[in-house]
Amino acid sequence: MTSIFAGQTALRISARTGTALSDVSSCEIRYEKPDGTRGHFPAFVSDQGKGVVSHDLTGNEVDQVGWWRFWVFVAFVDERSACGDAVRVFVREEGW
Repeated sequence: MTSIFAGQTALRISARTGTALSDVSSCEIRYEKPDGTRGHFPAFVSDQGKGVVSHDLTGNEVDQVGWWRFWVFVAFVDERSACGDAVRVFVREEGW
């Protein structure tokens, strides 16, 4: 990832799962903010063969400066589900 700034909206967050993604019923990019709040962004499969899941930021979704954790959660049509390892990303303040 390149630098991410708090309040940035012109950004696509993507994560490679390491497996081909077929028969996906839903997927999310889950997160933990620097203050410990957890949530998720709705995501979509942007490259099925390479197993890439993405979310296009809208509004003020990334609203805190500091270390965030992101991970992928995928549910399949046969009711299986899987989550990935968390990745830490530092969100910066504009101008720093």
